[in-house]
Amino acid sequence: MRALASTALLAVLSSTALSAFAAPAYEHYLKLRPENVAIGNFPIEKKPILTVKSGATVRIDGGGGQRWQDKDPLVWAKEEGISLTAEQAAAMTETARVLKETPRQAGIDGGHILVGPIAVEGAMPGDAIEIRILSVEPRIPYATVSTRPGRGGIPDEVPEIYSHTVKLDLARKVGVYEPGIEIPLGPFMGVMGVQPPAEDGPNRRSGPPGVFGGNLDCKELVGGTSLFLPVFHPGGLFYTGDSHAGQGDGEVTVTAMETANTAILQFILHKGMKLTAPRAESTTHWMAFGLDPVLDKAMQMAIRQTNSYLFDLKGMEFKRAFTLSSIGVDFRVTQVVDGTQGIHSMIPKKIFVNDKSRFWSSK
Repeated sequence: MRALASTALLAVLSSTALSAFAAPAYEHYLKLRPENVAIGNFPIEKKPILTVKSGATVRIDGGGGQRWQDKDPLVWAKEEGISLTAEQAAAMTETARVLKETPRQAGIDGGHILVGPIAVEGAMPGDAIEIRILSVEPRIPYATVSTRPGRGGIPDEVPEIYSHTVKLDLARKVGVYEPGIEIPLGPFMGVMGVQPPAEDGPNRRSGPPGVFGGNLDCKELVGGTSLFLPVFHPGGLFYTGDSHAGQGDGEVTVTAMETANTAILQFILHKGMKLTAPRAESTTHWMAFGLDPVLDKAMQMAIRQTNSYLFDLKGMEFKRAFTLSSIGVDFRVTQVVDGTQGIHSMIPKKIFVNDKSRFWSSK
């Protein structure tokens, strides 16, 4: 594993804002401000808001949970019975401000609140950037899940717009859907991606994911996980947003537990690591992704990417990788609602007995 950056760490998150969890230290801090945000797309003309060296750690305050519509967000919270600390109230106000003041590009009025781009020094096409997810924690004590006609996994069967507020018990790490129904929290960023390849255009919308990452909506990408992304432009130009408190595989209504998170990420440059799609690694699994508007084709891509990953990890040729995938690897539906649908494979590390290597340490 590469060593952490030697630069003196400048700050530590306040325990009050994130329910007294022990946050990692970080070197840089990006606040949720209109100048730090793009909404609904990856604008190629937006200059980096931060340039970091490989190994740097960055705290990123994200936005979300904005189901108050035209109401004052703090009035809406009171009507919903949501109690707020001063920090949580400020987080809601920040989201309202960026929605109102952030310039839009190419006539794209709405979509994900994305913080970025962050450039990594020395990153060039043909390299990969590892986003080491040190922590992700909700900034606000609620999330929302919603439906609307024409969207989701059964778009023709949704009769009306519906939004439901889930109270987050941050001490117990559960979302209270209603009395007697509690969902374990698994905070993650739905969007993590570099600037898409040039053929995707200068203002690619943030809804569908792609080989650059983006709106993967993979619930496995929690704290302690790494996401590896291929680089298509100098610096990589990383964005993140779409804060989730948790999600089921599939994300069938088109929303997860939508909230506002703070993420602490470390950026590691891997020179010459040629990837054709995102990969990920947790303490227990390696993950490969398949992405296509047709779910069957997404599955086929995920199988091929898994075979390729097993070759890179263990030198396994096709017939061994493919047969091992059939008996030892799980393929899960990531999401079916983002236009480009997703499958991710879960390759258990434990099937390789007495092998403790990590993917990044071998490159």
